[in-house]
Amino acid sequence: MLEISEDLRVKLDYRIFEIVQNSPATEIKAIIVTSLPPSSEVINEIQKASLKVDRVFSIMNVVKVRGKAKNVISLLDKPFVKYIMLEEVIVNAPELI
Repeated sequence: MLEISEDLRVKLDYRIFEIVQNSPATEIKAIIVTSLPPSSEVINEIQKASLKVDRVFSIMNVVKVRGKAKNVISLLDKPFVKYIMLEEVIVNAPELI
């Protein structure tokens, strides 16, 4: 069972928390709202967490990422992260057959 402190849990969409509890290797798309415009250092920190940066919206302080749910929540303790929201759960159809 994954333990996330209450002060970090308020920065995380509850749906991501549930996905990580049940299947941490599930691939998701997430929206990371940052506390400052995403600089190259912020993007590098996100990529170090084994996440693919899909889009960066500097004017809105938003970075869209794709990767495993457990890697997404590894960013919670970073000072630049204001909130992480689930955008989409990626399901590969051949695995379902």
